[in-house]
Amino acid sequence: MVTLQAFQPLIDTVQGSLLLASPEDGRIYCANQLACILLASPHSELLKSSVYDFLPDKTEAYNICRELAGNNMIYNRGMQLSTGGGRLFDVQLSARRILLDQVPLLVISFSDRTEAKVLGQLLDFERQLVERSLSIVKTLKEEGRQSEDEDKLTGVVGMHRLMSSAHAETSRAKRYGGNLSSLALELVNIPEMVPREDDGSAYSHLIRLAGSLCLQSSRDSDLVARRSANAFVILLPQTPIGGAHEMGRRLIKSLRQLTFLYQGAENQAAACIGISTLRPEETSPAPMLERLEDALAKARAGGANYIIELP
Repeated sequence: MVTLQAFQPLIDTVQGSLLLASPEDGRIYCANQLACILLASPHSELLKSSVYDFLPDKTEAYNICRELAGNNMIYNRGMQLSTGGGRLFDVQLSARRILLDQVPLLVISFSDRTEAKVLGQLLDFERQLVERSLSIVKTLKEEGRQSEDEDKLTGVVGMHRLMSSAHAETSRAKRYGGNLSSLALELVNIPEMVPREDDGSAYSHLIRLAGSLCLQSSRDSDLVARRSANAFVILLPQTPIGGAHEMGRRLIKSLRQLTFLYQGAENQAAACIGISTLRPEETSPAPMLERLEDALAKARAGGANYIIELP
């Protein structure tokens, strides 16, 4: 089964939880990161286990083997799994027997139905959080609520969507462990919009460059939002404050290499950055985002290239 290690980079790109195992005893040969997270088992420990070790009802193992023997496939079955620590959670599970170079394999994928329920509850609670969320958004914005034209200009989301994602990611971090950080970037040398002289093109060009740079520097799991006319907020799931600081350092360095023409003169882009992270005892992103605003204010006072952390 050494050749199966070549599939590890491939299955790590799968969005759902994925396991490759022996059809005989369920011994796990390969597992992607999400499977390790949901089963609360380190990768090295998971490879010593059987798929059937995570079935709270041991008769279910017999049922799965019998059904696979008859139909060769199980699709989207609702059932329960148990984590390495014994916590039960609901899943939708699919399984299939395959032959890979004449070697029989059992491919199992599953998704956490509990997470979907939690996200549904978060949407139900959103009405109760509107007033609190709006007060936070007001502190994060300097020039009012952004318009659809601003979203089209930058290619990033608005603060309302970021706030919803921040609540969902906070819940995910509390359930599964892990870090949640946030980063705010503010351009410090924005050109004035003088229509009769440059039609605002220098301003739009710089904002588009900064938004594009934030998107290019982020991962698929990150979320970039436009905070105000000249500032962006990036939500960073599964990222400690050290990783957020490294991202901020790279953004500062990349911005310093950008130039824009304003009224016939070439200017260098520059920014300051604030960073904060969710604390273990916090159950809402509000305190983290309040510290983020304070960190950005201190960085703004320091000027270009300042990075201030308030964990």
